[in-house]
Amino acid sequence: MSNRPFARRDASFAARTALLEAGRELRIGRLTAGLTQQQVAVQLGLDRSHVSRVERGRLGGLGLISIARHAAIVGLRPWLRLYPASRRPLDGQQLALFAAFRTKISPAWQVAIEVPMPIERDLRAADAVIAIVGCRCMVEVITRLADLQAQLRAARRKQRDLGADRLLLIVRGTATNRRAVRDAGPWIADALPLGTRACLRSLSAGIDPGADGLLLL
Repeated sequence: MSNRPFARRDASFAARTALLEAGRELRIGRLTAGLTQQQVAVQLGLDRSHVSRVERGRLGGLGLISIARHAAIVGLRPWLRLYPASRRPLDGQQLALFAAFRTKISPAWQVAIEVPMPIERDLRAADAVIAIVGCRCMVEVITRLADLQAQLRAARRKQRDLGADRLLLIVRGTATNRRAVRDAGPWIADALPLGTRACLRSLSAGIDPGADGLLLL
């Protein structure tokens, strides 16, 4: 019982933060689409002040359907993502996979495991960060590819919030995971242009790989 007030406060903070971020995205979308607040309001069937409040994250009762309608008008589509209420440490299989990866890179790389996001109350963490002078790579360790697109999107958000230069996905090289990568088609090569050999060639030399990569180990 004693934890409930804290849970409510955390939920309220998360909701306010989400509305502020959604408002910023909707404003950017509107400006990119070349629309005024009045034009958006007309399409919503509401007044301009409503659009202004939404863009400032000031409407606490705004529902997902309303956000989706507003987003569609400015050329956006909402995506809801839920995060664990506590940090989940790397499990044994992930630690073993990362240990194998570390044996293949230069000792010049400084290594940190389970690096938290530099955002207050954000419970996400990067699986690891490796760094040399002038280059900081965020590493995500994946033993099973459940949804490659969703897993990559989540990793991209963490890379952005950490301010990392590169993203490296370390994926266990099982037959199932290799098939998932093949089935992903050419978009995965565009998103993560460096393969295992190219990444390891640079990492083992202690230099910036020059691009994001996917390593099957």
